[in-house]
This record gives sequence, C-alpha cells and structure tokens, in this order.
Amino acid sequence: MKITSLKNPRILAWRKLYKSRDRKDAPVFLVEGIREVLRGLEAGFSAQSLMYCPDIITPQDLELITGLISSSTQCLELSKEVYEKLAYRDKTEGVIGVFTKRTMTLEDLDPTSGSPFILLENMEKPGNLGAVLRTADAVRCPGVIITGHKLDPWHPNVIRASQGGVFTVPVVLSDNEEVHRWCKEQSLPIFATALPSYGSMYDIPIGQSCVMAFGTEATGLSPYWMEHAEECFTIPMEGKVDSLNVSVAVALALYESVRQRTV
Repeated sequence: MKITSLKNPRILAWRKLYKSRDRKDAPVFLVEGIREVLRGLEAGFSAQSLMYCPDIITPQDLELITGLISSSTQCLELSKEVYEKLAYRDKTEGVIGVFTKRTMTLEDLDPTSGSPFILLENMEKPGNLGAVLRTADAVRCPGVIITGHKLDPWHPNVIRASQGGVFTVPVVLSDNEEVHRWCKEQSLPIFATALPSYGSMYDIPIGQSCVMAFGTEATGLSPYWMEHAEECFTIPMEGKVDSLNVSVAVALALYESVRQRTV
C-alpha cells in the first residue's frame, strides 16, 4: 500500500507521537533510521508498522530490514513528500518504524551481573540520556535507572543519540525510595557522585555489582542520595571548570569500573 496524502489519518496520528504528552499515553513510539530500526528489530522489539520511501532508502537496506520483521508488521510505502512530513530528522534514511513500548521494572534487572547500574536523578535532556545509553551498551551495563523527572526513554532524540542503545540496555523509571529499597534487598552498594570534597573515583570499589548515582550538572544529586550512599566520590578534574557533562561523567565512571574489573 502506498500513502501519498499528507492528510492520511495514520500519518497525522503518528506525527502526534513526537509530542511528549501524546507519546506518553500511546503504547507505541516512532523509530527513524536504518541503524536504529535494525537494532530495535534485532533486540526483539515488535514493529507494528514499517514505513519506507523508495526514493530515499536503497533496495539493499530495505531488504535487510524487511527480512527481520514479522508477518504481522504492516509495510507501507510513502511518497517522498509524505515521508519528509513524517520524518523527525533533517537528514533521513528513508525508513520509520512504529514500535511497541517495552516497560521494565527494577525486578527485571539482574543484580548479579558484576557490573554497576547507572542511576540518573532529575535528568532533563534527551540527548544526554541517549549518550549515556550508548556508553552503557558499549560496556554491557546491566541497566539504567531514572528517578525524579522521568525523562521519556522513547523520545526521538534519545533514540537518535543512543544509536539504538535504548533497545539493548534495560531502562527503568522509578523513584528514589523504591530504588533504595531494591538496593538494600539486593545488597547493592550505592556510590554517589559529588563535588571535589570527596574521594576520587579511582579509590572507590566500583568494579562490582553496585549502583552509581549521578545528578544534574547544575545542582548535582539531591540530599537523599548523599545521605543513603555507602560512599560519595568525585571524578578528578585539574582545570578551572568544576563539572562535566553528565554523559561524560557516566562514561568515565563506567570505564573506570571496567578497568577495576580487568586489572
């Protein structure tokens, strides 16, 4: 089936998924791009519909993607005008999938992996979450937990910045009290990032199953985590700037964890 009308009801409905409120209430989300769609399918996410524009996507890439979809996935050809109306990104690759959301809880996480979980409190920028997930995938982080402002993991900028990491790393939305309870039940130590008045991350045992908590660049972690953490640690900095982008801080801590496990 080919869609050529900009007023097609399905196109209008799918465009609403770019709005936070409509996406939150919907059971599905949009995934744009060859790499992102492929990683979603390879991770076992269900695609309800697949839209492609033959004027943009190559036959080889289309064949690669359609070879992974189930018989229940509806394939729709879009005219270039309609595709560009639906696409979120300026530079597009000719394919958009409508994927079913996957909701996870703390009970779905594996506390025995031997690697740290990442806790992000009050994170606001989708691009930062995407970058965190990209690094988390690289080191096989067992999960990312989000508390406070529950940033939407299905935001198109999260999917784009993660380069598909949103499909490979478990993401759980929770609250501080529930996470703390779960950590105590699973005997997971909590290590909180803090200002330079605390010890260096090189002296903290983060190469194990644990939770590393990160706050915002502006205000850091809330007092809750400073009070409930086993230890607070600082990423050493020698310049005049007193903070790092949170995704950079997470990356440094995760790779220090890898180093501690492999030395």
